[in-house]
Amino acid sequence: MKRRITKQQLMGGATALGGMIVGAIVGIAVQVGIESTGLLGPSVDQLLSEQDSNFSEIHEHLDTLQQSAGDSEIGEELRALAALIERQDELRKDASAELEYLGGQVASLKDESLSERGYAGGADFWLAPGESVNVGDDRHVIGVVRTWNTAVDVVMNGKKSRLSVGDALNTDDCTVFFKQAVKRDDGRVGFDVACG
Repeated sequence: MKRRITKQQLMGGATALGGMIVGAIVGIAVQVGIESTGLLGPSVDQLLSEQDSNFSEIHEHLDTLQQSAGDSEIGEELRALAALIERQDELRKDASAELEYLGGQVASLKDESLSERGYAGGADFWLAPGESVNVGDDRHVIGVVRTWNTAVDVVMNGKKSRLSVGDALNTDDCTVFFKQAVKRDDGRVGFDVACG
């Protein structure tokens, strides 16, 4: 005997699927922010691969629900939900293509800078005196206390240090390099971070 799905079960399933979709969008948005600074987290390619896998799983669960739905009203709701998920998947694919394009543009700009000036400038993140950022996870924080012409005073996890350009500090699994002492217009100096 075929198992019937109640409206409450359908709505619960729809809510869960909706949450997965919203989570996917938020995940991409957060990763773009992280990737633009070079801080933390998996690469954009890895995130997009995980999103592909998540959408495949959503479609499998939806197919299972559609096969077990006996009520025509529930079947109609499932078809509408399937159409929404399909549209969301298309939007995710468009966002993926845009991210790949932007990644290529960043790489091209770095290559141009390298060939024209002999170095590819920039930094993973920029801080001004009085600002801080988490590195690796919430347990590790670096903050800028004062900037000098070629050095910076920082506090890393409560320990004060003076760094010259090229100096580094280490956490359990990350290294923070003082990369750019020439201040931007907003007074911030640049750091790179390598984790893993």
